[in-house]
Amino acid sequence: MEKVLQFLRENMVCCLATCSKDNPRASAMEYVVIGDNIFFATDGDSIKASNLNVNNKISFSAHAMPKFVTIDGTTATPNEDEIDTYNKILFKRHPEFKEMVEKGMMKPFVYFKLVPEVVYYNDYSAGMTPPEIIKL
Repeated sequence: MEKVLQFLRENMVCCLATCSKDNPRASAMEYVVIGDNIFFATDGDSIKASNLNVNNKISFSAHAMPKFVTIDGTTATPNEDEIDTYNKILFKRHPEFKEMVEKGMMKPFVYFKLVPEVVYYNDYSAGMTPPEIIKL
């Protein structure tokens, strides 16, 4: 799992798939790796947030060819320390977000922690091979 986390630390954009009432939704978004955990946040009024309030099952995918990772799992609510750390990292990446939040130009975030169940790790640098499957 360490090579998966290292790959994710080297990147920051994923495709997050959620579903509600049999209507799938895929969204490109940023994530943050803190320790061995993956976190993301979104506007509380977003389709993602609405879907996750009804069904917390997700599929998370990140890639930087020739490598890519897909993680199927659920979400949990991070604790306050994790949220503070997430915000520090996100606002360092995007100072404009911090300013927009402080000025009331962005709606408050809702925060999620990915709880992985199955991880699929692909590295095609040596050719097309089946993914390494890690069940947690």
